[in-house]
Amino acid sequence: MANVRLHNPFTQKLVFDEPSATFADIKEKIGKAQSAYKAWRKVPAIQRAAMLRSALDVMRHAQDNISTAIANEMGKTKMAASQEMDFMLERANRMCTFVEDGALVDLDLSRYYDDTFEGTIRYQGKGVIYIISPWNYPLFTAINGVICALLSGSTVVLKHTTTPSVGRLFEKTFRNMGDHRDLLFNVTVDYDVSAEIIEKGDINHVVFTGSVQGGRVIQQSLAKRVMNETLPSPFIEASLELGSNDACYIAEDADMEQALLWAVKIGRLHNSGQSCCAVKRVYVHRSLHDEFTRKAKAIMEKEICGDPMDDATTLGPLFGGKRAVELLLNMAVDARDKGALIVTGGDTQTINGCEFLSPTLVCNVDHSMKIMREETFGPVLPVQKVDDDAQAFELMADTKYGLTASIFTRSRKRVEKFVDALDFGTLFVNRCNFVDARLAWTGFRQSGNGSVALSPEGLRAFSKKKSLNVDGSMLTT
Repeated sequence: MANVRLHNPFTQKLVFDEPSATFADIKEKIGKAQSAYKAWRKVPAIQRAAMLRSALDVMRHAQDNISTAIANEMGKTKMAASQEMDFMLERANRMCTFVEDGALVDLDLSRYYDDTFEGTIRYQGKGVIYIISPWNYPLFTAINGVICALLSGSTVVLKHTTTPSVGRLFEKTFRNMGDHRDLLFNVTVDYDVSAEIIEKGDINHVVFTGSVQGGRVIQQSLAKRVMNETLPSPFIEASLELGSNDACYIAEDADMEQALLWAVKIGRLHNSGQSCCAVKRVYVHRSLHDEFTRKAKAIMEKEICGDPMDDATTLGPLFGGKRAVELLLNMAVDARDKGALIVTGGDTQTINGCEFLSPTLVCNVDHSMKIMREETFGPVLPVQKVDDDAQAFELMADTKYGLTASIFTRSRKRVEKFVDALDFGTLFVNRCNFVDARLAWTGFRQSGNGSVALSPEGLRAFSKKKSLNVDGSMLTT
């Protein structure tokens, strides 16, 4: 078996080196998780929520240590990693609130009862959920699946090999709660063993957050699984949250400071631009274009690349290292060669031997350029001038992805037209790059298969639906 290795993106020091577990190892853990599921699913949902709230204290006490570990393993600034923990705990507690408010209570169909029919739909855990989490938001992406699975009554096998300290923390937090054991196993496996888990393992659902290509590989393994006649559940669902090329429109009546804060500082530069729902292309009404470009340039030039452990650093290194830098730089050069103007950036900085891409702002772009059509996973922001709403909406819709889109405007009528014109998983108004647990997180087209996480709907999406069909005419009390 191959070793799973991880280097600090800033120092290049080896920070993790473990052999991949074998499928036989994981099969044993899946068996334990299946046994644990049989008891866990019988715990009332409200009681599960209370136990999970209590378990979250383990994470709260580990905040400083895990923030340091995340900075070392994937390059996020320690400050940003600590903030991610705060928001993750808020998100997890919000999901517990949904359960306490009745999100998993049987669906009431009493209005449809008649003399020979009584019925209800019950929500029940699926079994063992296999969750594959990425590195960019290691706490957020893991909790989305884990909290929905455990609250619904399922158990979890978690693969978090690109930020392994987070996987270990999740196991410490959730594996044993009260009298219940083996609720979550963290596993270290390579790609081949991960494929075996999907194709041969006694699991009941797959959750994957990552690239479009990664989603294709998962689907291929699921297709192989259906031919495995030895499995009790060969036909299982997958929740695929994939990449995107998220668009933002600055309308002529936008609040400029609000738009700059969200679209540039938060939407593009947060986490060094390494976010599936980051703003990756901006359309600005021609009346605001020059002002927006000038002020965006100033914001980007204030960013400080450097050591993620330094509080002064605002942009840590890209997780993909030199290869990721070159990919983004090539996109900027491609745009320039086709007539675009690099307003700032477009070059690299080397700090303590680590190569950074300077925050890069590009204007005079169009859809013939890769920078407007492909996902840019880093601090690169292309800006296109538009004449009106209709042109903006048409260009925003011109994509193979469908995760999020955003608009900045003061007009509710314009918002209504925006909503009608665009078909994305989440539409933001006067904000962006902000996942709220009260709303379903989903994606369309090549951004995923539309499976829902978060919100009360996310809890139901992670549940089996059991229908109870009763002719009560002959039943006595």
